[in-house]
Amino acid sequence: MNKTNKSKGWKQSIQQRDASQELDGIKGLLALHKKPELSLVPIKIALLYLTIGCAWVILSDEALAELFNNIETLTRVQTIKGWIFILVTGIMIYFMIGSSLKKGEYWNQKLIQSYEELEAVHGQLIATEEALKEKYDALLKSEVALKESEERYRLALEGTSDGIWVHDITKQDNFFFNRTKEILGYEEDEIPNTIEGWQSIIHAEDIASTLEVRGKYLSRTMPSYEHEYRLRTKEGDYRWIASRGKAVWDDHGNPIRMVGSHKDITNQKRAEEKIHRLAYYDNLTELPNRVVFEESLSASLEDSKKKGEMTALLYLDLDNFKMVNDTLGHIFGDLLLKNVGELLRRCLGEQGIVTRLGGDEFAILLLGITKKEDVIPVVNRVLAAFQNPWLLDDREFYITTSIGIAVYPLDGEDRHTLLRNADTAMYSAKDFGKNNFRFYIMDMNKKIVEKLEMSNSLRRALERKELLLYYQPQVDLENGKIVGVEALIRWNHPVWGMVPPVKFIPIAEETGMIMDIGEWILSEACSQRRKWKDAGYPPLGIGINLSARQFQQQNLVEMIHRIILENDLEPEYIELEITESLAMKDLAHTVEILKKLRSLGIKIALDDFGTGYSSLNYLKQLPIDTLKIDKSFVKDITMGSNEEAIAKSLITLAHSMNLTVTAEGIETETQHKFLQEQNCDKAQGYLFSKPVSPDALEKLLADQEKGLD
Repeated sequence: MNKTNKSKGWKQSIQQRDASQELDGIKGLLALHKKPELSLVPIKIALLYLTIGCAWVILSDEALAELFNNIETLTRVQTIKGWIFILVTGIMIYFMIGSSLKKGEYWNQKLIQSYEELEAVHGQLIATEEALKEKYDALLKSEVALKESEERYRLALEGTSDGIWVHDITKQDNFFFNRTKEILGYEEDEIPNTIEGWQSIIHAEDIASTLEVRGKYLSRTMPSYEHEYRLRTKEGDYRWIASRGKAVWDDHGNPIRMVGSHKDITNQKRAEEKIHRLAYYDNLTELPNRVVFEESLSASLEDSKKKGEMTALLYLDLDNFKMVNDTLGHIFGDLLLKNVGELLRRCLGEQGIVTRLGGDEFAILLLGITKKEDVIPVVNRVLAAFQNPWLLDDREFYITTSIGIAVYPLDGEDRHTLLRNADTAMYSAKDFGKNNFRFYIMDMNKKIVEKLEMSNSLRRALERKELLLYYQPQVDLENGKIVGVEALIRWNHPVWGMVPPVKFIPIAEETGMIMDIGEWILSEACSQRRKWKDAGYPPLGIGINLSARQFQQQNLVEMIHRIILENDLEPEYIELEITESLAMKDLAHTVEILKKLRSLGIKIALDDFGTGYSSLNYLKQLPIDTLKIDKSFVKDITMGSNEEAIAKSLITLAHSMNLTVTAEGIETETQHKFLQEQNCDKAQGYLFSKPVSPDALEKLLADQEKGLD
């Protein structure tokens, strides 16, 4: 008989037993109140009456006959006897009938009461039957619910991604975890269902902690069993498992069985690890980020304080990194930052902690130093590593770094002060020509404040019309005539007076103000050139410097063309000057822009040639008209010097490429004569004139005209 039939038979037997008990109670109640038979009462009365009547007639007549002989007396007595008989029998019949009626009434009441009780019992029977039916229906529902629950449990076990495990502690070898084996890719018989089988796939680093947690739970020193550890898959890698379980205890408090689950949380762990790395590590370089670095710095300072040692903080910033981003694009910029991070790791090894603070800023923490000078070998090693060219996507270029150094406790006793002072020292290194390092000194903060004030003032210089252009004449070395000028910006500050470009142009470059300033220079120079033309002065070429930031403007060519048209100038008298370092940042981009400018008729001059890392191969690719010899080659020209040889070579090279040569920084007649002998085309310098205002230049031009007359 199956489980369902057994259940039904059991329910039916219970129902029949309860109904039988109810009926037995009703039968007992009816028997207790059973009405006596009343159909014999009239017969009994009639028989009694006949018996008494016959006995009375026979006996009374014989008695009277013996007593009275007189007929008349006998007649009267018999009459009286008759009435007495009637009276006696009437009374007797009255009492007999009354008694019978009382008994009938009594049993009638009993019968009514019995009917009422029977009706109540019948109601109880109906209620009992309904209750039994409800119990039966509930039992059926419970059976269906139990069946559905068992089905759901079975489906849940089959459909869940969790593995169910059972450990019979009384039989130490029994540890069933078949579903877990499936999760890990094993067949059921590939790992025995034993404690040893389970332990054999736990990661070696997790076995001790796993057994410890399990032991603490079974000894009731832990309220619950929950633990995360790694299990080896069939392929040999590991999956993170969250194991939870409950134990069953005997009457003596000893564990007899544990049941629990294994949940694969590998993806969750990976996500947590990713979040952790995002929170504490730089996603690009995989170096610790600023949060981790500041925590390490604080801990290092505490440690150094206890040990009486020094801690050095090196603050690094890549020189001209924005140029790389602007010229090569952010993809190359990110690739460069990643390579810089790896370079710094290799330079430091185990000697220090490297981090990326953000942007192109990095920091190095050197621990356990005894004096400031201990830092210098490390710094020199880093600077030397940056001297090698970078090769990214078959493009070779150079980039350097400026390093600021602050030392605990000399330059600060907390991380905020050290970071600020190291940052200040780094900016000082940039001011000293970049590609070097500077230790922090107290005076640097004053310079930083001055730089900040200058930056704020420079923002208002244009609107206050504090900027102005000076012009340095360019002389034709063949006839000595002024044939051109170079426009040079000056800042006439109301308090500081005339501020030289070397002080404010780098600030303008850093802040981006150079874009507006550069456009103003172009517009102002072209406007002045137009005024000289209208005034009838001889045609002058005008040289205008383009900054690196300007050269990356998307609308640079259009903006220059617009300004030339607005001033109705001949483009061939405009000569835009770019530096060698600017041109070499992105040769393809440089060539593209220069070709567009030359297509408008504008001339191009390459300034500072020979001071950087350019090659002659690059030079021949540039669409330029003029090569300017830097004043560093002109300054020390003496007979037989290296500078003389370089100058000669540059002039010869330029002429062989059909380029005009302009020499800068001519201050002596010896330099002037040498350049004339080498057939240099043009020259500028204090020998001829310092940069002058437009009015002063007009006077020079007027004097020149007078001299010709």
